[in-house]
Amino acid sequence: MKPSDNSKVTKLADFQGTKFLLFVVLLYLILFFVDKNKTIESLYRLVKNTWSVLPVFLLVIFLTAVINYYFGKEKIARMLQTASSFKMYLISLLAGIISHGPVFVWYPLLKELQSKGLKNKALVTFIYARSIKLTLLPIMIGFFGQLYTVVFVFFIALAAVLQGVVFSIIYKPDD
Repeated sequence: MKPSDNSKVTKLADFQGTKFLLFVVLLYLILFFVDKNKTIESLYRLVKNTWSVLPVFLLVIFLTAVINYYFGKEKIARMLQTASSFKMYLISLLAGIISHGPVFVWYPLLKELQSKGLKNKALVTFIYARSIKLTLLPIMIGFFGQLYTVVFVFFIALAAVLQGVVFSIIYKPDD
């Protein structure tokens, strides 16, 4: 085995999702011997819930992949720097929603954009909008329903824009 192949095996073994999955399978096996009927009922509900949110989940993954393919970080940055105030808020909001991964990965790019003239209100809106996670929306719809999820996401998006507006009013950097 080559060293690179070994590191791939090590990375797979270190993946937290694998450990969690094995823990859940072991837990189900133990619970099967404790109460067979409730364990089978629980597995049935798991499959039923997963099946009900799967189409929405796949749609969100597909849309996220398409958006990320056509709108990279640099393209979004250029759009933010040249946009009008309304457009800037809208782009910041949408960019925050579609961005994924840990926020600290975005900090260097955001700092660079800030140094090139990107307004702080756009940064605040972007960071606040990141609390809307597209990949988790199907699960939220499954638990709370579509209407609740739409209203909830609407108010988070509205709050993201308001955060940007309030920040721009309160924070006036010295020139």
